[in-house]
Amino acid sequence: MWWTLCVGLLSTLWAQMLFQATLRDTTGEPIPFATILNRRTGQGTLSDLTGRFSLIAQPTDTLLIRCVGYAPFQGEARVLPQEIILAPAPVELAPVVIQPGANPADALIERALAARNRWDPLVRPHAYVSYNKLTVSLPESLRQHADSLPPYLFLWETQTEKTFFSPTRQRETLKAQKIVGNLPIQSFLSPTALQPLSLYKTWIIIWEKRLASPLGSEAFSYYVYELRDTTYTPAGDTLYEVAFFPKKRAQGWALQGRLILAFPDAALYSFQGEASDLATGTTPTEIAALRIWQHYEKLGDTVWFPTQLHSEVLFQVRSRERTLPLVVRTRSFLQEIHIPPPVQAIQRDEIRLLAHLTPLSPDKRAEPLSPEESLSYAQLDSLLKTVQIGRYRWLMDFPSLLTGRINLGHVNLLLRPLLLFHDAEGLRPQIGVESSDQVSETFRVRGWVGYGTYRWAGALGTPWRFGAEVEIGTLTRARFYAYDDVREATLPRLLDENPATLLGDQKPYENTNRAYAFRWEALVRERSAGLSFRLPLGSTVHLLCLGAWTERQSLSDIWKGYTLGLQSEYLRRQTLLRRGSTLWREAYVGPRLTLQALYFMPFSGGRPFRWVQADLWHRWQWGRWADMQLRLSGGFSPDSVPLLWQHQLRTLPGVYFTGLPFALASYPFFQRTTYFAYFFYAWSLPNTHFPFRSFAPIPTFHLQGAWTPNAFYPEVGFSIYRWLPSKLYQYFSSFSLAYLGIYTSLPLRKENRLYVRMWFPF
Repeated sequence: MWWTLCVGLLSTLWAQMLFQATLRDTTGEPIPFATILNRRTGQGTLSDLTGRFSLIAQPTDTLLIRCVGYAPFQGEARVLPQEIILAPAPVELAPVVIQPGANPADALIERALAARNRWDPLVRPHAYVSYNKLTVSLPESLRQHADSLPPYLFLWETQTEKTFFSPTRQRETLKAQKIVGNLPIQSFLSPTALQPLSLYKTWIIIWEKRLASPLGSEAFSYYVYELRDTTYTPAGDTLYEVAFFPKKRAQGWALQGRLILAFPDAALYSFQGEASDLATGTTPTEIAALRIWQHYEKLGDTVWFPTQLHSEVLFQVRSRERTLPLVVRTRSFLQEIHIPPPVQAIQRDEIRLLAHLTPLSPDKRAEPLSPEESLSYAQLDSLLKTVQIGRYRWLMDFPSLLTGRINLGHVNLLLRPLLLFHDAEGLRPQIGVESSDQVSETFRVRGWVGYGTYRWAGALGTPWRFGAEVEIGTLTRARFYAYDDVREATLPRLLDENPATLLGDQKPYENTNRAYAFRWEALVRERSAGLSFRLPLGSTVHLLCLGAWTERQSLSDIWKGYTLGLQSEYLRRQTLLRRGSTLWREAYVGPRLTLQALYFMPFSGGRPFRWVQADLWHRWQWGRWADMQLRLSGGFSPDSVPLLWQHQLRTLPGVYFTGLPFALASYPFFQRTTYFAYFFYAWSLPNTHFPFRSFAPIPTFHLQGAWTPNAFYPEVGFSIYRWLPSKLYQYFSSFSLAYLGIYTSLPLRKENRLYVRMWFPF
């Protein structure tokens, strides 16, 4: 009996074996999305993004391997090698435009669109750990002429942990990394952020390029589809390969490639898309071409989820003499996927960097290093050992540089600002230091000192400026401060605030690109000591409360009293970069509403003063033809407020050529008022293929103005960005990065003057 069982078992093993192999091309690159068919059973499978596949077959079964662009390959399972090389056989794919309803592929896409809300990974909470790899290299055409260089110029491997509950409540933590030369680089730029997790949205955003998704709500407006192949899996799924092509005049906004749908679920199984017809603008770095790959797997019986996310982007880096192409590749493997997450819901959208990163161990790699990657590591590590990187660590600490700091061990040198210049103070050097996270992540002491060099800088006593602060906490923060400085006479100042700075963090004069002059008539010497408290209310609202003793002195008056303030901010979505006590708003999405109220009670028993100001900013991006921004600001200060503190209608004097985009241009004077309101509206045409591929200007129409109780000041304008043809960029590289605008007041009359404006987008 036992002999019969053994023979039966051996017969079963002989009859059914799991054949596994990897597909590669003649250059050694993996071949994804190839169809592998068992000709005897009719069942098949597809290779994943690494070229690997598994298929049940008998040793005598014939396997047929097909992939677009390669010659078909077949052989018996028992003689096939573990690594199969496919010979290239390039073909030109000429899509045939078929009207919807007559094309069988359209019916498949319609079913996938109907089911997209079910399979979209962003509609359900999830968590995963991912292994990510980023490489930078020269294109293949240039590698053969650069034998002395390693195959890759840069390598960076990371392990990240991500928890997602909603677009405003997600957290990604950098757990471990390995980088060439063990460089002291710690960045919020994670490879998983370089391409979208979901292809079911209307737009795919990759490296700031917006492309229509072939599985989005506007798919049939941008794409034509063609059914290419059908195969069946042992699990009972039918896989349909569908090629997609951009419609006429949609090349700059659409991909070309193929996707595979799994039925009966109508879920995305794999995706491969590329776009090469991208405009070449006039910025120093432009994307010339891009490709993305995604692979999905079915988790259990109910959920399809992406497990591999890869991309390849060709950058054109321009200098004055030549253009250097660089290829940036990212590979991300999602592991340990949990739906729903095994943790409680988080409060806000964050990217967390650990103060001390663990080196990435080899067992954390989802795929082994290729020979080219190992060689590049060895060559670059050897080269960088000869350079003393330690002395330049502060140049690679991107979170600290973003927040204006240089880490010097137990103290940070404050970079913001080191040098100031305006009409009243002249050239004003300033330096500051603070305790670093090595001392404490929740307690920080800071001090700074500056000196005004202009002859009027000491008009109100001394040209020295100084201040000190003590901070407790991070996002919820209490700050004690005292300073003796020169400040604006106007207290409410929301128009110049940087949305990337958290509420209560921005200091006076940080924005050097001002829209108005700082003369002594607009400034006072201010001594103040007080306390501020910042409190986050959920993930979208911040609240700031402050109380201070304040003395303000002009050339003729001195005012002393107590100031109480309340400031709140609503932002629909924001992503905070967090490392220890370092906080930075890495990304934000409008609308953004800021409210500010200040109350001043003088010592002399006079009448108290009140200020109120509101500011609203929002941005809409609608398809190819609309990128709109709206900004509204207004408020009041009573007539009893001294003239020194009355609000100034901030306009750009006619003698100034540069200025902020949110400032008037056609009224070259300062208008004092107690009630004020601004509006700024801009409509851009972000069609990067208009009118030529080598010349891609972005025109913008402006409608803006201001209102006071005495008058209304409307104006209209037109500006252009990327206004210089690429052939002339090398001669005017710095100047061509600016917006150029021309404005005039309304109503239009013959005697109206034209005002020219220039400003930079950063």
